[in-house]
Amino acid sequence: MSEPQRNKDDKLLAWAVLALVIVGLIVVYDASFPRSGFWQIIKQSAWALVGLLAYMAGRRFSLITLYRWVPALAIVTLILMLATYHSPLGIERGGAHRWLRLGQIGPVEITLQPAEFGKIVLIMLLARLLCHSNLVSACKPIQDRPLPWLLAILSVLVASGVVVVVQKDLGTALVFVGIGVMMLFTAGLPFRWVATLVALLTIAGVFLIFHEQYRWQRVVTFTQPFAYMNTTGYQLAHSLMGIGTGGVWGAGLGLGRAKEFLPAAETDFVFATVAEETGALGSTAIIALLVLVLWRMFLIAHKTQTMFLLLLVSGTGTMIALQSLLNLYVVTGSVPTTGVPLPFISYGGSSLVSLLFSIGLAQKVASNPMLERVKGVSHARAARGRGNGRTLVSRREYRRGVA
Repeated sequence: MSEPQRNKDDKLLAWAVLALVIVGLIVVYDASFPRSGFWQIIKQSAWALVGLLAYMAGRRFSLITLYRWVPALAIVTLILMLATYHSPLGIERGGAHRWLRLGQIGPVEITLQPAEFGKIVLIMLLARLLCHSNLVSACKPIQDRPLPWLLAILSVLVASGVVVVVQKDLGTALVFVGIGVMMLFTAGLPFRWVATLVALLTIAGVFLIFHEQYRWQRVVTFTQPFAYMNTTGYQLAHSLMGIGTGGVWGAGLGLGRAKEFLPAAETDFVFATVAEETGALGSTAIIALLVLVLWRMFLIAHKTQTMFLLLLVSGTGTMIALQSLLNLYVVTGSVPTTGVPLPFISYGGSSLVSLLFSIGLAQKVASNPMLERVKGVSHARAARGRGNGRTLVSRREYRRGVA
């Protein structure tokens, strides 16, 4: 199930992710203790252990097997996403159907959020669709083959449509759309087509905002949150007050007050607790760790020699970047409130496990940047250029191969 190792793992990436996970456990305990005691941190720690196993699985998983089984995996994930609404396991919270109930331990309910796994599955599916179906051939330029990108766009629309219509989750839909647009552009879709697609999706997003009263109210609220402090602006107003009182040094771990008023103190608004208790220094350190993770991810993508691996790793990096930006923008009142977790930090097992699995896949790519031959030519000969009277593939052509 695994290929022989050729290079070493990216240690900077591993240490940065480990630091973020540890910080996340500390912050989740701190933010959730006033309401849940030790139960939330026990649950999150258990998910972190599952995430470690997922990381190891992704690190050893055969990328060729993954490539072959992605369509089936996408169907299963879509069924699970629909099951949040159309099955006895589905849970409704605040009018949204985003979770599946797996059981309960003590007062803590064990749930699964399929959309979090849907993000990485969508990345895998798009990476496959935008490459040739033959593992030992080279990908043709995407503009010469309209069917793959049409299927890719359809996949993005279906995934985002399900989370918007069924799960009432516009934030996750924005992440799906952002992943799709960036991967299409990376795969070679002309900029004018990308711009047209973005414009159409923007129009659709505006329609969805006006279509639901609560979404439009969030737009009004974020422009003046303190005017609606006792109603729709309650959470954002307390988040801004917490960030503002943090200053440079912060109030100290465990001494923050915003977490006592924020309903989502350990999830979507966890950064408000970080900023209040550790100040600008602690906030900057977390952002720096996230930037370090993104740098290493995109560096791994740059070093890959096949389009499938390039799309797989860069798509994962895009997902982490979009979630980080959206979460930070929401917490600081830069965009209307929407539910997007801060990667590796926010409370939530589904998000943590799927992220760690994707990091494991990135480490797999880092140690195996060239897994398959292109048009029957070995990696060594492809790197040397011409040989034995045959014209070998260039680096650009080789990168468009599929692992």
